[in-house]
Amino acid sequence: MKKIIKKINNNGFSFIEVVLYLAIVAILLTAVVDFNLSLGGTATKLASNVDTSRNRRIALTSIDYLMKNADGLLKDVNGDCSDFNSSPQTLALYFEDDTYLPGTCVEDGGGVVIGLDNRQVKMTCYPNIPYNGWYQACDSSVFPAGNAYYLTGPETIVLDSSLSFSTSTATSTSNDFINVTTILNVGTLSQGQINVAATSTATSTVAIRNQQMSGLVAWYKFDDGDPLEAIDSASGLTLTCDDVGSPAASAGLVDDSGGSFYFNDSDGDYCRIDNPDEFNFTSAFTVTAWIKRAYVGDVQSFLLRKFDYSLAKGYAFYIYGSAGQAIFRLGDSSSVTDVISQSSIFADDTVYHMALIYDLDNDEVALYVYEKGVGSVSTTTASSVPTLVNYNASNYPRIGDNFDGYIDDLRIYNRALTIEEIWALQSQGAN
Repeated sequence: MKKIIKKINNNGFSFIEVVLYLAIVAILLTAVVDFNLSLGGTATKLASNVDTSRNRRIALTSIDYLMKNADGLLKDVNGDCSDFNSSPQTLALYFEDDTYLPGTCVEDGGGVVIGLDNRQVKMTCYPNIPYNGWYQACDSSVFPAGNAYYLTGPETIVLDSSLSFSTSTATSTSNDFINVTTILNVGTLSQGQINVAATSTATSTVAIRNQQMSGLVAWYKFDDGDPLEAIDSASGLTLTCDDVGSPAASAGLVDDSGGSFYFNDSDGDYCRIDNPDEFNFTSAFTVTAWIKRAYVGDVQSFLLRKFDYSLAKGYAFYIYGSAGQAIFRLGDSSSVTDVISQSSIFADDTVYHMALIYDLDNDEVALYVYEKGVGSVSTTTASSVPTLVNYNASNYPRIGDNFDGYIDDLRIYNRALTIEEIWALQSQGAN
């Protein structure tokens, strides 16, 4: 036995020494672990904090840059393409070209959508959208995605609820710019991808200075199927349509329209609302609609009337006679002027888009007429524009008074639309 112990001593540790050694190692390991835990894993957290802060800063700065240089929020004929109700949320911007974008993105115009992909912030390019507001501009099957760029790296994560956007109006500025607020939370995960190692959160608000306020005060889609009233999708200015007769709910006149109203003059069909202030314009307004008229005699077929001839106040747009003469009439309280009177514009049983623009500041009235599936058929302009004096009376304005035919997607704005905005609205009838 002594020989065996001596041999062990000559060749290594004894059993007692091994036990003591393991005990010392265990104590040291416990001390190291306790020390690391007491510091909260400082080294690991420091590295994680650097990653999250850097990625958050780069992503948020990039988003701010894109918003500052965008030509507005991306939209189609039905409204904004951004989705603030989904999870994750997305912000959609429009750019006229690639001047402020990386590499090849929108080319001659298109959208940039900011959202999440595999827990990374990503900007996706949607090129070749002709103008902002174009029909189906929000549909990626019509305008497919092009190049994409990631704004955060794979070493960090952004959860679906960690990227959010909201809009408001910056009323402190003379132009009432649209503000977009971005909230971004970037994190990293510890080993096993279970516990959060570090997070970095920031909020930024940027005014989109190239965004034109919509100015849409009333939007009658005529698609609710109830001919006794016409719902306003913009401001809640619902029209009453059963004073005498009532129009008939009919199919829409253009692609993706949910319906139209058919007005029959012999039945006394028209819609009206009692003099809302939103229809009392000063220096500018725009009226657009899809219409299909049927000639039944030489009557003033009013699309829109808020006018009294005896008082020489208000405005009206109507079609007259078998030649489809377009007339825009305006009163300045002293006299009545047919600012536009153009014959041979509206043929029977033909679908047209009409856009009437009154722009006193630029001394111009313009009427743009577009035939569905054909293209532009008429552009009429006039200058030396009288100053509008509004006609204030109950039961006005009226829509479809003495009109025979269909009216679809009637929009009324308190500003002069640009020609690009008119083209975008016309695009719904390109087929």
